[in-house]
Amino acid sequence: MIKLKRVLFSTDFSDSASKALPYAMSLAQEYAAELHIVHVVEDSLYYAQFVYDGAPFDPTVLIEGLVEDHKKKLAEVLKKLPSGVKAQTHLRRGVVATEIIAAAKDVDADVLVIATHGRTGFKHLIFGSVAERVVRECPCPVLSVREKAHGMLAEEAKSSASSGKKK
Repeated sequence: MIKLKRVLFSTDFSDSASKALPYAMSLAQEYAAELHIVHVVEDSLYYAQFVYDGAPFDPTVLIEGLVEDHKKKLAEVLKKLPSGVKAQTHLRRGVVATEIIAAAKDVDADVLVIATHGRTGFKHLIFGSVAERVVRECPCPVLSVREKAHGMLAEEAKSSASSGKKK
């Protein structure tokens, strides 16, 4: 029998991530597991100050503003959770995939739930795929959820059946 004690959910606050959140919540509820919610602020702008010495702005100020804004967004995610789900948030800074993998190790996650944007072609080449790298390198199983996920969850299946729509 599978026993989950810690579910890690990675969010970038996108629509894709909002579609993956119910999967993480469902797993946490089903197994009475702790839900850890991680968000990573990409620090690449921080290094711009060394490349653009004398730039008209200080990238560290921009990063600090992002950190404060994203702390508030993490608090909003917590408000979406049903009562009884034990959850905590983690805000990390650095390379996104690297930090998500590190968070999985740090919290000793039993499973990671992550959204995938499904980029292909040129966008995939330019932006890469955080989810793809995480799936390859994560120390625990990974559930990757596409934005156009099908109704695996009970609520989704019920709403699809009542509206007569297939997902």
